[in-house]
Amino acid sequence: LLTNWLECLITTPLPLGATQMALADVEQTLEESEFWLRLQQAPLERLDQIARQCLPGERETLQPQQLTGMLKGFIDLLFCVDGRYYLLDYKSNHLGDGDSAYSEANMTAALLAHRYELQGLLYQLALNRLLRLRLPDYDPAIHLGGSLFFFLRGIHSDSRGLFHLPVRLDLLEQLDALFDGASA
Repeated sequence: LLTNWLECLITTPLPLGATQMALADVEQTLEESEFWLRLQQAPLERLDQIARQCLPGERETLQPQQLTGMLKGFIDLLFCVDGRYYLLDYKSNHLGDGDSAYSEANMTAALLAHRYELQGLLYQLALNRLLRLRLPDYDPAIHLGGSLFFFLRGIHSDSRGLFHLPVRLDLLEQLDALFDGASA
């Protein structure tokens, strides 16, 4: 049963903008990619303000405090399709019974309830910094595809359980500056 389910997960075409591609067909991947981000006096309320702009809706407010030090994370999967780099995070959340439970509205509610939009932004920042260092002629408007949240239980739904958090370059620039110690 598990083998059949995993095979379905990697062979089902996923909507990536104009491209429909199964994970099994992606040639350039990096699994469990570790990253570190340095923070210099980053106010958590400013981080919260930036995250709220990327995905509207109600969510818990982060408590005010200053963040200083190193933030460590692991990205489940990095992959490249048509010259665009995507971050994918697997989610096993149970959003309800039946395929209709994995609608965009329900996935959005889950993202906000768990503050996954903040996770997606931090992953985008890490990838942006990595590509800026390693990719010749790097242009985030061309090369960054965004953060994907793959709600695995929704694989048979119309959405395929995939929620795409696109890159907002203005927010990425603000986040980059915030992590470098700029308070604006």
